[in-house]
Amino acid sequence: MAMTISTLLQYHQALALGFSQQWQQRQAWQVAGQALLGREVAGWHIERQQQSVGIGCVLERITVTGSQQRSASLAQLNCH
Repeated sequence: MAMTISTLLQYHQALALGFSQQWQQRQAWQVAGQALLGREVAGWHIERQQQSVGIGCVLERITVTGSQQRSASLAQLNCH
């Protein structure tokens, strides 16, 4: 009985850790999306890169890194 309870507790801890990491990564993607829209989010390091890729087109790449070392990168092509 004790062995079963111990195993279930370890399983529960692993699930909780996985959900926490997934939530943190989801938050990183949301911050990256906000940064592409020009909105700054406190507590996140935001790196912007812009590259001309043709006449009137610019590729903008955003990489964000949070305090939990979660990061996400998004790119957007803007043509005028």
